[in-house]
Amino acid sequence: MKKKTIASFFLFCGLTLSNSVLAQVTTPMVLGERDRLIVDLIKLAFEKSNYSQKIQPIDTYYSEARLVEEVKQDQVSVIWAGASNSMQQQLKAIKIPIFKGLLGHRVFVIEQSNQAAFEGVSSLESLKRLKAGLGRFWGDTEILENAGLEVVKPVKAQSLFHMVDGGRFDYLPLAVHEAWEVVETQNEVNLAVEDNILLIYPMAMYLYVDPQNRELYDAINNGLEAAIADGSYDQLFYQSPLISNTFKTARLNERQIIKINNPLLPADAPLHRKELWLDIQDR
Repeated sequence: MKKKTIASFFLFCGLTLSNSVLAQVTTPMVLGERDRLIVDLIKLAFEKSNYSQKIQPIDTYYSEARLVEEVKQDQVSVIWAGASNSMQQQLKAIKIPIFKGLLGHRVFVIEQSNQAAFEGVSSLESLKRLKAGLGRFWGDTEILENAGLEVVKPVKAQSLFHMVDGGRFDYLPLAVHEAWEVVETQNEVNLAVEDNILLIYPMAMYLYVDPQNRELYDAINNGLEAAIADGSYDQLFYQSPLISNTFKTARLNERQIIKINNPLLPADAPLHRKELWLDIQDR
């Protein structure tokens, strides 16, 4: 084989390999059931939009800020994060709340002998008698404080479990699909999930892509819309082990509901589209 032909051959192979890598849709590292469900929803979107690309999670954990930069540098294709004006200024959001607002449905992790403190709590005013605990830089902290709730705010999130166990505050409000796992895994402290209260505020988790990647945006957005329209989105979501087990355990429609506003939710969030949001009366 002539040198020029050999060089052309390896150049072709290199280009083919490069295009193969670029053709993959890369996602953040998959850390648990929540992330696996999100990847399954993306796969469903691709199926509905006939977008035949392989999804490949990266094998390194990155912070949200780092993931944003990875998308801008074309190293990660799509990420998921809470809906916020800041995120929408940097990346293009697919404005479909992929967890149907479940992140804004909060139950309370408490010290296991402290259930009596919550007896009679049935309104925002009565909840104000108690102290919440949240990370100092969490968006939820601002949401609760905006509603007039007192929040204890340690810098280190891991210390929250020991602080609620030690009576530094009364409750740690966590999303309903997170709370029981926290109680089960934090064996060194005496925690339980409070029995009766459900705190609700509108919160969306979106998928985000690079603004220049119109093809990927259309594949995900149009595919999710098609799945929502034909019912396959709800079927996958509600029948997933994470969500089905959450509803069995949490008894959401039996709890005392307290609703507050979310000043951080972008004004263009599709609150008017009821089919995109959880209705606990149907569960």
